[in-house]
Amino acid sequence: MKNIVFIGVLLYGIFIQGNLILQGQDYKNFEISLLTADPGKELFTSWGHSAIRVRDAVSGYDAVFNYGMFDFHAPNFYSNFAQGRLNYYLGAYDFDSFLASYAYENRKIKEQVFELDSVQKQFVINFLINNVQPENRYYLYHFFLDNCATRIRDLMILTYDGLVFPEEKANFTYRELIYLYLGNHPWGRFGIDIALGLPTDQKTNMYEQMFLPDYLFDAFAEAKYNGKPIVKTTQDIFIPDRPAVQPPGFFTPMLVCCLILGLSVLFCFIKKGARLFDFSLFFVVGLIGLLVVFLWFFTDHTNTINNLNIIWALPTHLIMAFFLLTKKPGIFVQKYFLATAMIAVLLLAGWVFLPQKLNSAMIPLTMAIALRAYWNSRKK
Repeated sequence: MKNIVFIGVLLYGIFIQGNLILQGQDYKNFEISLLTADPGKELFTSWGHSAIRVRDAVSGYDAVFNYGMFDFHAPNFYSNFAQGRLNYYLGAYDFDSFLASYAYENRKIKEQVFELDSVQKQFVINFLINNVQPENRYYLYHFFLDNCATRIRDLMILTYDGLVFPEEKANFTYRELIYLYLGNHPWGRFGIDIALGLPTDQKTNMYEQMFLPDYLFDAFAEAKYNGKPIVKTTQDIFIPDRPAVQPPGFFTPMLVCCLILGLSVLFCFIKKGARLFDFSLFFVVGLIGLLVVFLWFFTDHTNTINNLNIIWALPTHLIMAFFLLTKKPGIFVQKYFLATAMIAVLLLAGWVFLPQKLNSAMIPLTMAIALRAYWNSRKK
C-alpha cells in the first residue's frame, strides 16, 4: 500500500493546492473517485494501494491525493521504521504522474466514482486541501489501523453521514487477511510471522478489514447512503499486459528449515563440524529471539507484543551457543539444553492449540532445535 512516485512529482502538488483554492469553481462540476491499485512485485506493495482522485472535466483539473507517501531521506528513517514511529503524509500531484508510476510497475488500476452532491464534494475537497497542508499532512502510520486505505474509509464515513456497509462475509484474522497477498513472498510471510504477535490473530469485522485496498473497494461497491449505492460508475483505468507479481523462488523457508532438520539428524552420526553447526543454529535462533524481544518491549508497534515465537526462539541461546564450542560444556549447559529440548517438544505437541498461528516452516526448525538441544544435553 506504500508507493513511491517519480522524483519531483510532489512539486506539482503545490500548484494543485493553490489552483484549487483560488479558482473557487462550482463544485458540482467535480468528480471524486477512489483509485485502487493491484499488488506489485515488492513486498511492501503486496497489498495494493488506495488513493483519491479529484477531477473537473470542464477546467481540466485532475489531481490525486495519496495518503501513502513517506520520505526515505527523513532523519532517523530506519530507526523510526523499526520502532513503529514512521510518519507518512498526504501528497497531492497530477493524475498522469500517478498513472505513469503504476503503469511502469505494471499494476492494474480501477476507479470507483462516488455519487456526491455539491455540498459533499465541497466537504471532501476542503478536507483534502486542509489535510495536504505542511502542518497537517503527516500522520503516524499503522499497517492495520491507520494507512492509505483507512484514511479514505474514515473520510467517506464523515462525508456520508449514515453510510451503511454490507453485512459481514467472513471474520478473518488480521494474519489470515495478509496471508492472502503473500503467496509469492514466502520469506516475507515467514518474517511477518516471526515479527507479529497475538494481536494479529484477533478476528476482524468489515470496518477493520478495510485496511486492505481490495476490501475497501469491495465495501464501497456495496455500501449505501439513504438506500442508494454510493458508487455510480466503476471502470478499469489501466490493465497491465502481464502480471505484476512473480512466482516464489526455489529456496523457500520450508525447504531451508527442512535442510536444517536434515543436517541436525546428519550431525548425530558425524562429529566433524557438529559443534560449529550447533553454535550457528542456536546463535541465529538467539538473534531471532532478540528481535522478538526488541519488537515486543522496545518499540511502539502494537501488533508485535505477546509474541509466542519467544517459546522456540529464546534470546538466551545467543549466549549459550558459545558454550557449545567447548569440548566439555558443563552441567549447567547440559541442563539448559535439556530444558530447551523439553520446551521445543511441548511446543510441537501443542502446536495446533496455540492461540497464535506460527509459520509452518517453524515446525522442522523447532524439531531441529529439540534434537540438537537434547543431543548437547547428553554431552559428557
